[in-house]
Amino acid sequence: MTTSNQEPTSVPIMRQVLRWSLLLTLAIAVIGGLIGWFVAGWPGVWSAVVAAGITLIFSGVTALSIILAARFDPLFFVAVILGAWILKFLVFLGILALVKQLGFTHDWMLWSCMVVGILGQLAVDVLVVTRSRIGHVSDVHLPGNPK
Repeated sequence: MTTSNQEPTSVPIMRQVLRWSLLLTLAIAVIGGLIGWFVAGWPGVWSAVVAAGITLIFSGVTALSIILAARFDPLFFVAVILGAWILKFLVFLGILALVKQLGFTHDWMLWSCMVVGILGQLAVDVLVVTRSRIGHVSDVHLPGNPK
């Protein structure tokens, strides 16, 4: 672990990403659910809810892994982030296989809500990071300067 008590600059940014991700998830569930109701009835609603949940899981795992990994040595940071990516991929495959087996979703609604979730999460990440006021080099201590 790091010896500094100061919070890394990536942590507040990732917390803000989490907040916006929750709003995005809610919007996908509500708006997608309404559209899904008119397109396919209850399977359309459940498809939007499942897609919103997948969006929340993926954005949450990314943000939480960065928050957790920022407290460790850079070598462990890379290991935690890589482990989170592998975990997300395996969970994604498992969720899709399970949802397909249960058959309570509408394929087109599930796919379209997931695409909207991915693009929305990309927009959230870009907006939060570009609006954060961080220098090009952060959390760096020069030799001779006290920490």
